[in-house]
Parts: sequence; structure tokens; C-alpha cells
Amino acid sequence: MEKEWSGSKVDVFLDDAENDRLIRRSFAGADHLVSDGQVTAFTQALDTVSELPVSHVLLIEEYRYSI
Repeated sequence: MEKEWSGSKVDVFLDDAENDRLIRRSFAGADHLVSDGQVTAFTQALDTVSELPVSHVLLIEEYRYSI
């Protein structure tokens, strides 16, 4: 079996403390081999333009397997 990268996305969770919930925003189209620094810079940029603070971030990498 061969493992082949098929895509990545970044899920950002915003803390809506007033309504006691987390709001998830997904950003598809991340490059292959995204660094921690790039995710941190992206998160900080979102934090400056959003009214809600960022709670946490997930980098999701998707792979296909072929025979």
C-alpha cells in the first residue's frame, strides 16, 4: 500500500463564553507539510480580526491509500 497526501485543512475553535459554546471554523486548502509556525501565525492573524478569542486549533491532514 502507498500512502498519498490528498489535502489538509485547519480547524479553528473560537470561544463564545457569553453563550457557553465553541464555534468551529474550517479553512481548507492548506499546503502539504504546514509548519507549526505557519499555523501559529495564521491563528494569531485570525485572533486579531475576530471578536471571539481562539480557543484551540487543529491541523487535519488527509491521506489516500492505494494498492
